[in-house]
This record gives sequence, C-alpha cells and structure tokens, in this order.
Amino acid sequence: MSIVPKAEPQDAVLPPPASAPPPPQKPAPDAKQRDAALKEISDYRRVTAWPIHRWPLEKRIVQTRTRVHLPRTYRARHGSDVRTVYPGTDVNQFVHRHYSECKERWKREEWPNYVAGEAILAKRHEYLGPDPRVAGYVVDADGEYHIKWYDAFLKDQWVDNQKWSFDVRLDASGNWVEVDDVTD
Repeated sequence: MSIVPKAEPQDAVLPPPASAPPPPQKPAPDAKQRDAALKEISDYRRVTAWPIHRWPLEKRIVQTRTRVHLPRTYRARHGSDVRTVYPGTDVNQFVHRHYSECKERWKREEWPNYVAGEAILAKRHEYLGPDPRVAGYVVDADGEYHIKWYDAFLKDQWVDNQKWSFDVRLDASGNWVEVDDVTD
C-alpha cells in the first residue's frame, strides 16, 4: 500500500486585467463660466461674512481644546493675542465677545483707531479697520484657529499679517469649488 499525498488546494489564476478605456476627456473649463462661478462664490462669501461689532448669526462649536489667534490691530501689525478655547465653545461668540471689550487707555493711544478719533470708550474691533468682518477661519497644522478677515470698506482680505484670496476649480464631479490661498 503506497501513501499518496493529499492534493493541496491551488490558487486560482486570474486572467490579466482587460485594459479599461481611458476616461473621457473633459473639455477645458470655459473662462466665462469660471469667472461667473468666482463672482458668485465671492459674493456669497462677502454676504456671509459677519460684522465683528454685531452678534454672529451662526454657531461654530469647537470639538477639542484649541487656541484662537486674535489680532490686536489691522493685519496684526501690533501682534496677536492667543486665547485657549475648550470643547463646546462657540468660536464665533468667543471672537465677538473678545472684540467687544474696551481697550486699556495706555494701549489705545499708540494704535490707529479706524472708527473714532477720540477713542473715549474704544473697543478692540475699532483697531482692526473701518468695517472688519469675520469671513471664516483657517485651521493650521497644530489645530489652532486663525481668523479670516474681510473689510467691507477697504475691500481687503487678511489673516494675521498676510493677505488671503481664493480661486475656483472644477472638482471630480464637475462642480466649481473654492480653493483658499494665503499670500504675503
């Protein structure tokens, strides 16, 4: 009686993959469509930017402990205050309350006040420009928030000591999406 080894299972050999047809080439986006999308999105961003001297209409709740960078003056020429916020805090309300506080008298005299020359009871937002508005936030690599400002009077956009702008691009599904860009 001879011993016959048990037949081992064999892996199935897959057929070579069929070459998939190349995806259809999308035509290059039309410059008029791009300009129209850029105008529409920029108008929407400007409308939704809330004035810092008014109560914010939407909530933005922080899920983890983080820090918020709060510029002291226009384009943070005199530095920024960094404050810690805790989970469950509404960042918009936190920012509004910070800039609604009155400044100390000795600090007010050296910084330009864009709202009132005498600065009798100057509030912090008066040093940010004539009409500062919060357009959103930039979250850096450490998870800290930096405010994206838009000044409706100056038509200027800035984050900390840099200017910011945005552009539109087509995504994979063919919709126009905004892409932020921070420049000096």
